[in-house]
Amino acid sequence: MVRLSAILWFLLLVGCLLSLPVIFDVTWLLVVAAILLAIATGACVAVAWRLVSSSHRDRFLRDWFKAGIVSFLLLCIVIAAPIYFVAIKTETDPALLPRAILTDGDKTVVFQGMMHVGSERFYKQIVYDAEAALADGYVLYYEGVQPNPEGDAWFSENLAGGGDLATNYKMLGDLCGLQFQLDYFGLLDEDRKVRPESHVTADVDTLQMKEEFDRLMVNDPEFAAGYRPEEQEEDGADAGIAAGIAALDGMTAGQKKLSGYVCRFMMSNAAKGGGEARQIDKVVLDFRNRELVQRILADPHDKIYITYGSNHLKGVLALLQDADAAWRVESVSWIRPLEAPEHLEAEL
Repeated sequence: MVRLSAILWFLLLVGCLLSLPVIFDVTWLLVVAAILLAIATGACVAVAWRLVSSSHRDRFLRDWFKAGIVSFLLLCIVIAAPIYFVAIKTETDPALLPRAILTDGDKTVVFQGMMHVGSERFYKQIVYDAEAALADGYVLYYEGVQPNPEGDAWFSENLAGGGDLATNYKMLGDLCGLQFQLDYFGLLDEDRKVRPESHVTADVDTLQMKEEFDRLMVNDPEFAAGYRPEEQEEDGADAGIAAGIAALDGMTAGQKKLSGYVCRFMMSNAAKGGGEARQIDKVVLDFRNRELVQRILADPHDKIYITYGSNHLKGVLALLQDADAAWRVESVSWIRPLEAPEHLEAEL
């Protein structure tokens, strides 16, 4: 019993010591609250021992002290445990994005799944692969809804949360301790100046999306009946993340660090897919997939390297196979888009 007690005390102390930095990063008031709650809990436990055991009637203060210490150690561990869980879960069960090589025997399409916000190493790897593809004669296709004065206001209100989508992604990167995709694709600007024909923004514009939305509202009763304005954020951006972005300016450095762990966990789960289908996906995914496939099929080049959101891949492949059954997946590899910033990797 003595040995077991010593082991339990050791584990509690170690757990508390690991928890305190996390708790102080949130706010020192949590430590004060834990102390007060531990004092109250310890008193209750000591009173209960005194009532049920005559041997404890003369040891009230000692029992109170021990129970209070144990309560404080346990409370610290319980408070910090969710942060450790999301950090460890994200590292040990990461989201993975596909790099699929599609071919019909004559034309080869490399589809590199993307996220608008990701880790620095992820984007460096993608840029390196894109440069290698250019050297090998590929044409690069980029995702990115293009502006159109007649559709910009509708797009901003309905799909960009009332603001500029690029600005929102930059703020999301700050919240999550990640980088914005376009900050790294600028590394390809020099080649774009020399060979503009090898760099194609293969996406629709805001007016085209608005026109497709209006068409579905008139011609698709299921879309009109099932459309939910609260589901309008592109690619399933979570309302909790939006709230975190709004609070970013008021956070301390420690709180931003912890919010990064939570945000990366949420983004990792979202990147794994499996969420409920939304009616707005008929515009955000299905319509853009059709336009992308039409461009691929009409392109005279026989080598195309696409950087597009990974949730477009299944739809694009299905449409290619509908057009020609010869299209197949030649190979698939995987890359990890979300990692803790390098200066934080040693902390958890």
